[in-house]
Amino acid sequence: MDNRVEVMTFSQLKKRVEELEANSAINDNTKVFIDTGWDSVQEVEPNAFHVEDVVEFKVQDELTKEFYVGYTLVEKAERMQAEGQAEVAVIIRNLY
Repeated sequence: MDNRVEVMTFSQLKKRVEELEANSAINDNTKVFIDTGWDSVQEVEPNAFHVEDVVEFKVQDELTKEFYVGYTLVEKAERMQAEGQAEVAVIIRNLY
């Protein structure tokens, strides 16, 4: 059995944005961050959102021999031994 994290869809993102807009504590100047689990949160830059192709890959845990599913950009697919059809995705490119 493959282990996979549920991936948010664009429809779910739009619904979540609607819910956030209904929150009176949020306004047009509210900042957006990503919590990566470290001590600080990471800023999301204004041009961070892109539309790119991704493809699924699997990696096996050496100890448990379980497989985990992830996604990679098409440009890195060969290196990650990705399989399957590429699909369009919204990518948050937050590199600095």
